[in-house]
Formats: sequence, structure tokens, C-alpha cells
Amino acid sequence: MGLGLTLGLTGCDYLPRQVAGLQADASWGALPLRKWLSEERAEPIALSFCAPPECSPGLAVSVIRLKGRDAQITESLLKDPERLARALRSPIDRKKPVQTDVAVERLKNVPYPGFAITLSPKDGKKAPAYGAALGRRSGEDLDVVLVIGVSHEVVQQSVREVAARELGV
Repeated sequence: MGLGLTLGLTGCDYLPRQVAGLQADASWGALPLRKWLSEERAEPIALSFCAPPECSPGLAVSVIRLKGRDAQITESLLKDPERLARALRSPIDRKKPVQTDVAVERLKNVPYPGFAITLSPKDGKKAPAYGAALGRRSGEDLDVVLVIGVSHEVVQQSVREVAARELGV
């Protein structure tokens, strides 16, 4: 019995936590991130995803907690997303041009700093990808909600709804 109780308690971190603010139905999956991705500087809190055909459009939503310098850098990007866009537009290898159009906008009418981003192939052969992020300081920590999907409207609506539940208003 002692071994079973020990295994049961140590296995709790393997149980996935659903992101608050999303539909609680079978179309949404959750990943047990704590044991897979936890590092000294970032702590994954939750990740949920829904892929077609169960739901359309597909969407991935995560909540992470950043500390130290990573929290400072991320907070500055949440407040000034054009810095991120400039970095993404700059080619790493100067001989090869960036093949992606990048557009960012600050989110308006939200209680925390954040932005929306659109990444589109320059050749237009694939649909754009959309993302959004909102973050809230909690002492030295920065809690961030990230949403990625294929619909601009759904991404922006989802980041607001999840942030209201996960970060509070």
C-alpha cells in the first residue's frame, strides 16, 4: 500500500491541467508539461490544444510563469511588440532574406500588456498563423497566456477569455 500511495502522489504532476476559460469537452486535450518542460527560468502551468476535425479552427493555448531576466525581457516585449517584430524580420544569416511577413499590434481594452502577431509566408502559398499574448506581473514572476491558431478573431477572443480566467481581471 505504501508503494501505491507513493507512486500515486508522485504521479500527480503527470496529470494534465486544462487551461481555464476553454470549453470543457472531449475536443480539447491537455499535455502534462510540468515533468517534460520545467526549467529553472520558466515554469509551464498548462497547455491545451484542439485540432480539426474535432474543432475548427485549430487552437493551442498555454500558460507559463517566467522568472528573472526572462520575465523582464518578455514583459518588455509585451509592452512593445514592435521590438519582437523587428527581431523576427532580421535575417539570422544576412545572405538569406526573411521569407515571412510579420505584423504586430498591441491589444487594446485589456487589463494587462499584450499583443497579437500575424506571420505570413511572403509567397502567399500558405495561410497565415496568428498568435496573441497577455502577461501579468505577480511580484518577481510574470504569468503569460499564449494563444496560437489559424483564425485572427478566434485567437484574440481566446487570449482575452483565458487571461480573464487564468490571470484574473
